[in-house]
Amino acid sequence: MTLRSKHSRHRRPGRPREEATEQAIAEAAREVLAAKGVSRMSMEHVAAKAGVAKSTLYRRWPSKVELAVHAVAARFDQIEVGDHGSLAADMRAGIEEAARLLRDPSTGGAYAALLAESARDPEGVGTKVRESLSIRLHDVVATSVQRAIDRGEIAPDMVDVDLLADVVVGSVMHRALVTGEPDDAFVDGLIQMLADAAYARWLRAQKATGDT
Repeated sequence: MTLRSKHSRHRRPGRPREEATEQAIAEAAREVLAAKGVSRMSMEHVAAKAGVAKSTLYRRWPSKVELAVHAVAARFDQIEVGDHGSLAADMRAGIEEAARLLRDPSTGGAYAALLAESARDPEGVGTKVRESLSIRLHDVVATSVQRAIDRGEIAPDMVDVDLLADVVVGSVMHRALVTGEPDDAFVDGLIQMLADAAYARWLRAQKATGDT
């Protein structure tokens, strides 16, 4: 079984100066988005903060929503989960990296602003967020699960990847943005709960097929 990624992390090639400009724009967009929200964010605000012409933004992104989603996605693309030897260790690394990014006020605030706008505009902004940000975060979980399956640590039927990703991402984002920073106790508890749930799911499947 291979869990195919829905999103390939291909970054657009470009010369160092172009990449530096794009990074500056993305950083400015996150700061403006966190401070003003999507509705009051404008391309003029971002261009002024980044020190570029407004036309420079429009050559890359057709609208402020496209720019806002890109700016947050660029940060999520930095989450790289290496092989730490076990699913629990891989998940811990991913959770800790996501929490680190969200502790940054501009990143956490920008993501929260996009979520709020998604609730107000589920067919417009919400669709773009699901197609870009959610897929990136699900890919982090899917990569860790596939690695665990490949090493024989878990069976494919023990894990519903999309459900697991929703639980992990939702829990981490809620803790980071609403109730406080995910600490070691939270991470340990979340991983143990997910492991228990996966094992229980596997046992139910075994009983249903008469293998136990």
